Amino acid sequence: MSKQDWSAATGSLDLDTLTKAYATGALTPTMVISAIYDRIASRGDDHVWIHLVSRQDALAAAAALEAKGHDGQPLWGIPFSVKDCNDIVGLPTTNALKESAYIATSSGQAITRLFDAGAILIGKTNMDQFGIGLVGMRTPYGACSSVFDERYISGGSSSGSAVSVAAGLSSFSIANDAAGSGRVPASFNNIVGIKPTPGLISNACVSGGGCVKTIETLAVFALTVEDGMKVTDLIGGYDPTYPFSKPEADAVPLTPATPPPRFRFGIPKGEALRFFGDTEAERLFADAVARMRDLGGDVVEIDFAPFEETQRILYEGPWISERALSLDAVLEKHRDAIHPVTRQILSNSGKFTALDTFAAIHRIAELKRDTRSVWEDIAVLMVPTAPTIYTKDEIAADPISLNAKLGIYTNFVNLMGLCGIAVPNGFRDDGLPLGVTFLAPGFQEARAAGIAAAFHRSTGLSLAMFDNPYPEAAALPLDEDYREIAVVGAHLSGMPLNHELTTRRGIFRRAAKTTDAYRLYALNGTVPPKPGLIRAADGGAGIAVEVWALPAAGFGDFIARIPAPLGVGKLALEDGSEVTGFLCESTAIDGQPDITAYGGWRAYRQSVAA
Repeated sequence: MSKQDWSAATGSLDLDTLTKAYATGALTPTMVISAIYDRIASRGDDHVWIHLVSRQDALAAAAALEAKGHDGQPLWGIPFSVKDCNDIVGLPTTNALKESAYIATSSGQAITRLFDAGAILIGKTNMDQFGIGLVGMRTPYGACSSVFDERYISGGSSSGSAVSVAAGLSSFSIANDAAGSGRVPASFNNIVGIKPTPGLISNACVSGGGCVKTIETLAVFALTVEDGMKVTDLIGGYDPTYPFSKPEADAVPLTPATPPPRFRFGIPKGEALRFFGDTEAERLFADAVARMRDLGGDVVEIDFAPFEETQRILYEGPWISERALSLDAVLEKHRDAIHPVTRQILSNSGKFTALDTFAAIHRIAELKRDTRSVWEDIAVLMVPTAPTIYTKDEIAADPISLNAKLGIYTNFVNLMGLCGIAVPNGFRDDGLPLGVTFLAPGFQEARAAGIAAAFHRSTGLSLAMFDNPYPEAAALPLDEDYREIAVVGAHLSGMPLNHELTTRRGIFRRAAKTTDAYRLYALNGTVPPKPGLIRAADGGAGIAVEVWALPAAGFGDFIARIPAPLGVGKLALEDGSEVTGFLCESTAIDGQPDITAYGGWRAYRQSVAA
């Protein structure tokens, strides 16, 4: 396969395509890098780059990898870009303010891990100045556009990062997200945005240590959820040198979990679901709800008021003052060079008192408390990534209020310590894309990513602006620290006690069936209703079960809380395997209804409901 053949026929830079082609020798890193620089040249001044690595240097990096040989590096030969507020040794950092440029002397843990994994840097990307904005227009380097229409914004503040991925100029991009910068541009460019739990990835690479240290996180743009999570897994983990890094990050599973056959998902209730007159966006979200139902989801309308109040606090409250810690000196020195909208926003940073700050902290704690019951009832919360999309002219005419509207589904996420996966959802009639975001509690990335990947794949959308289909799903490995358990009753997906698995970071593995050596009984008087599974000497049948996996610590805690007469033992499955699973004391089924003929608890409960 020649470089020209690959570029014309394949186009996509997703990790699945590149790693398979590299493994077979059909492609080499120098072929891919050369094709990328041809694409960059053909696009002209698209305002994507603040600093572009020279073609010569990028090709030299690719040639060095080829000379060394493919030695198992997980990102061998994979091209990537980095938002310009992140430091890379020897390269300039500007934060989209030319006058404050400096040459970085360190890269931080996350970026260093990418180079160690064999990735090739293409360049540093354009952004809203200091990362303030969701529009991609507050920059002296020119405004990026959605790859689908030059008249429309790309989204920001990680504008260049998103466009570099959507236009096929990099496989993934490292962005930042305090208010939605790692998600909104994904929506406007038909790509994926991974917004991890704050503290999962070290922010040591962020210029000045991060403008909003308490809540900001690195984010990843990619073409597929699997690609984004692979990169997140590589760069995530505890960094003892960075004060806001969290030690528990090392233990967080980041492989997308297979969604269970049944699950509950939330959406904003009633008037909280707003699209500001965009009927096409409203139609697309209704399509997303229907698609989730087809995937096995049961919709739950939730009270969105606590989330909405939290999102208002981000820019109407004292968090703008945190930016002043690193930006007041810059504002004083370069006031006339700063973008006027950015300057106007920063001018409000000094109006909040210490009392205001503590009041906001206490209020957010109350709002997080008020939403805990929501997460016990749903696997994920699905929201529009953005309620609509605006033209550049519309943003220029009304830069602050329209920016605020774009953040109504994103601004609360980091303040509440949540994680989010933004994926494409479809196109408006005018050809512009919009997406949805799947939110989950902190460090539940695997759960959110599994549902997000299944959703993205089910849309049938091609990747970014290319015709490449979503790669086939690969079998998911199980982390060695996880233990499998088969559940048969109230812990099944969608059942009342399933949250006892999900809140312990349980991962659905597969639906299965026992051998015909079991009988199932309804245990009357249990709350919630539960069945009892026993081994039968004869006259048994195969009973439907679900196999879940729990971290070792969560597994032990879960087992210890199982009430009598239930317990655990080894279940024989019809595929010939054995797995730890629920069993019942034989004396407990005396006089209880035998429901074996239904073949499983779910079928029995459906018959009762009918």
